[in-house]
Amino acid sequence: MRTILVSAYACEPYKGSEQAVGWNIVLELSKKNIVHVITRANNQQPIEKFLKEKSNSNLKFHYYDTPKIFLSLKNKEKGVYLYYILWQIGIVSLVSKLHKTHHFNYSIHLTFGNVWLPTFLPFINIPFIYGPLGGGEGIPDTFINKLPIKQRLIQRFRKLLKISACINPLFLYTASKSKVILCRTRDTANLFPKRYRSRINILEDGAIEPDIFDYHANHKIQNEIRIISTSRLIGFKNVISIIEALQLVPSSYKINCVIIGSGPEKQKIQKLSSESPHSIIFKEHLSRNEVLQELANSDIFISPSLRDACNLSLLEAMAIGLPVICLNWSGMAISTDDSCAIRLPVTDPKQMPQDMAAAIIKLIENPQLREQLGNAGRKRIKEVFNWEAKGQFMENLFFKLESKQ
Repeated sequence: MRTILVSAYACEPYKGSEQAVGWNIVLELSKKNIVHVITRANNQQPIEKFLKEKSNSNLKFHYYDTPKIFLSLKNKEKGVYLYYILWQIGIVSLVSKLHKTHHFNYSIHLTFGNVWLPTFLPFINIPFIYGPLGGGEGIPDTFINKLPIKQRLIQRFRKLLKISACINPLFLYTASKSKVILCRTRDTANLFPKRYRSRINILEDGAIEPDIFDYHANHKIQNEIRIISTSRLIGFKNVISIIEALQLVPSSYKINCVIIGSGPEKQKIQKLSSESPHSIIFKEHLSRNEVLQELANSDIFISPSLRDACNLSLLEAMAIGLPVICLNWSGMAISTDDSCAIRLPVTDPKQMPQDMAAAIIKLIENPQLREQLGNAGRKRIKEVFNWEAKGQFMENLFFKLESKQ
């Protein structure tokens, strides 16, 4: 049986997003391997609670946090990234110590899965697997100027990072030491120099836990249509386009829109929503189960994000059986197909609200299409986006590496 070391900064049961990626992949790896996971100390309580209820002798956790002087950085919007880098540096000595005892067959950098955030595992002499990684996805140039000034600068900086990847010594060293590089999208894969492309595998790391299928959209024909979106309220998530689209939908269509999330754009979005002919309600700080119930009580899900390697909120909505309106761009173009979503072209920022409004009206007027798209999305998630398939992918990867030895 293999012994594997995993660095998973984000790794927590009962959570979504990056925490779910870290947690579920190590669970799958532990089915056929002994897995040692290094994660943050503040993940310990929920992890130990889970393991007390469902014992797993193949899964070993090691908890680490930086010295207390740095802990306050986690509470600041950008400070968390500096803290993360310090955390990655700090675990190097712990990994070296563990390796002397357990003699790991592989080390895996799992979360955060962002190509621009460093890992120092390649400096330790353990066969290294890098990813799954995102971060190469970008916002279409025509949409950047629509963003707030701060977000515009961030996106310009991201473009500069892409260009500079080929001269970034830490990025190149990590690539050179990787036995395998796992990328969520082709955009990220294309950041790597051609000499490393043979090591790249595409693995979209989004998947859905089986309990979500306990929730199901009812597809009842009713007088009022409930539209929902769950997202951080930040520029590139483009939630404001939903408000702009609803302004173009006549008030004769009875719409109740629920937006779940918080962020720096909230005040601006709320101000614009006050001019809408439709009811728009904002909610935040909901539990995972409360969010899932909100989705199940809705009729249409909209995901207008301009940049996402994998949008787990979108996958959850599809799993529950909601018809989806999204952009035919970035990770959304991989997660969906035309059988389960109305996918909007990403060409003109001024045209997008009109296209979205037309899609909303189309779905309101055609309840059979809503049910058809919703059922197809639910089927797609069950067949493609499950954690067991990700675990089998990793097992196949190990066998492939070992066959070359």
